[in-house]
Amino acid sequence: MTQPNWKHDPALADIDPAKLDFLQMLVSEGAGLSPREMLTFLMSLSQRSRERSVSFSQKEAEQIIDVLKKNSAPDEIARMEKAMRLMKMK
Repeated sequence: MTQPNWKHDPALADIDPAKLDFLQMLVSEGAGLSPREMLTFLMSLSQRSRERSVSFSQKEAEQIIDVLKKNSAPDEIARMEKAMRLMKMK
């Protein structure tokens, strides 16, 4: 991600900072994973989210994705879009 302070984007002002911290941790962990590793990683997200009582509304998810795309390189955007397609298939 090209801008480390994406969490401070005004478009995310109404999202709980703890949720954004959790997401930052996931983004960092998922960086550089192969497609096969990414699928396994994404499958574990649901459980990890439940364990930490973290959930995102559809609106929050869309806001976050828009900000992440705005602050990412083209290859990172492609990985995000691929991950989102995998999540929809799940």
